[in-house]
Parts: sequence; C-alpha cells; structure tokens
Amino acid sequence: MKTLENRFFSNTNYRLYYIPENNVLIVESFGYIKLEAAQEAWTKATDKAEEHQICRWVSDEAQVELVAPDASNWWINEWYPTNQKRLGFKQKTLTATILSKRFYAEMSTKMAATKTLDYEAKIGHQNKHLEHLYFQSLEEAYHWIVNYKE
Repeated sequence: MKTLENRFFSNTNYRLYYIPENNVLIVESFGYIKLEAAQEAWTKATDKAEEHQICRWVSDEAQVELVAPDASNWWINEWYPTNQKRLGFKQKTLTATILSKRFYAEMSTKMAATKTLDYEAKIGHQNKHLEHLYFQSLEEAYHWIVNYKE
C-alpha cells in the first residue's frame, strides 16, 4: 500500500500515496500539523483525486500529535467546500480515517470531520453520497474501503 512507488508527494507533515489498482488515495499525516504543510498536501491530494476520479480516500492520522487551529479551520472552511465542488463525481465517496492514539489529536480530527459534515447539513447540501468511518489501523481502513459494496 504505502510504498515508495505509490508515493507521489511528501512534506514536513504529509506523505501522499496513490494506489492505482484500487483507485485509492492515502493521506498520511504526522507530527504537529501546520497550516502551510496542510494546504500544500491537501491541495495536491485534490489535484490527484480530480485527475484519477478517486472516490476512495484513507486519511492515516495515527502519527498526528496535534493540529494547529488555523490548519483545522482552513481544512473545514476552505479546503472541504472547494474539494466538494471540484470533485463532484457521480459515484459514492468513501473516506476512512485512522485515528491517532493521542487523545487531543483524535478529538481535533473528530471535531473537524463533525464540523465539516455539520456545515454541509446547515447549508442544505448534505452529501448523501459520502460515507465516513473511523478506524484504528490502516489495514482495517484499507480492507473496508477496497471491499465496500453498496
């Protein structure tokens, strides 16, 4: 899964992988997530998803220590709405998040996802074509995402 051959981007907080045989994008994040690194990585992820029509995302946040508030706010208020507009594919989008063992990082992640989904509901465009689950390991998340059947 996460091999050098599949890696297409990395910076101080992220490594991005594209798994062509299953058309899956893996976003691996680690450390103290800062705004600039998040913007760069998530923009590259969206570019790759748009290029390959990717509807299966795994966000591996097991090594996240903490997310800077400005990075979290940017992700919720700017990246997510823009991403939804750019990637308005016809098929269902599956996202799997592997949570960090660290409590505060886990709460930041859950809060960001909850706020994002709540944002969609409030503006009246709740996405019925999105399924998002939390996992404790990459293996569990990847198994679910590649074997999902509607």
